[in-house]
Amino acid sequence: MRENGLNHLLSIGTIATSFFLFGSFLLLAQNFGSFLGSWEKKVQIILYLKDGVSETEVLRLQERLRDEEGIENIRYISKRDALEVFKEDLAGYGGVLDGLKEEFFPASLEMMVGSDFRTPEQIRALATRLNKTPQVEEAQYGGLWLERLSVVLYILKWGSWVLGAVLVMIIVSVTANTVRLTLYNKGEEIEILKLVGASETVVTVPFYLEGGLQGFLGATGSLVLLFFIFHIFSLKVSPFLSLYFGQLRLSFLPIELVAAILGVGMISGLLGGIVSVRKAWGT
Repeated sequence: MRENGLNHLLSIGTIATSFFLFGSFLLLAQNFGSFLGSWEKKVQIILYLKDGVSETEVLRLQERLRDEEGIENIRYISKRDALEVFKEDLAGYGGVLDGLKEEFFPASLEMMVGSDFRTPEQIRALATRLNKTPQVEEAQYGGLWLERLSVVLYILKWGSWVLGAVLVMIIVSVTANTVRLTLYNKGEEIEILKLVGASETVVTVPFYLEGGLQGFLGATGSLVLLFFIFHIFSLKVSPFLSLYFGQLRLSFLPIELVAAILGVGMISGLLGGIVSVRKAWGT
């Protein structure tokens, strides 16, 4: 490897780039899943009540909703409360809001969804069922965007593994080609070794190790680069995103996954070395 440094450096760089792409997808899927999980805990269903619903009917409705599976922490918002909240949110507009009357705002019931009832399908079914309540004008919920984000997360997860499978084939091919060049350069030395009685194991194992070392170094380089970029992102970009999406708790790949990437890199490189030797010697 020292004698053919440029070829091996290019090979390791290609492997590192491949694993960097794979690791980036895994890291994105992991943190996106955590972000989605934290937002699932904040999902609310809001029931906007029809005009003319009496306080007695509201109390009865609240009692019935407390027995509904998946509903927690019911909060009643009167017309007056809705107006006050609206004015607080738009306090900067001053006197423009003075003419507003509470009759313009519907009363509503805000409900948190239970922890065991937060899948997009369950939330949609619950909101659809509550929308048929006689006192309810409209049921709104955050499940629509939750469903779309869940699809994105699903694509990210499966896309990561599909990409990983493709990259493993690329790594095997790249390593095999690099080892094959070494085999050609060392052709005379290999023949001399065989003439003096060296076994096949003695001759081939160094090439297998060469491939495995290339894969391991490439995977290591990709993880170092990925961690560096992740660290910069956490320090410089994450605080700005937190202003819009709330506190973001980003995390790097768990140690088990890091070990798995290193192992896959080494095994892929080893396979490349084996493929190269077998093809070169027709075995």
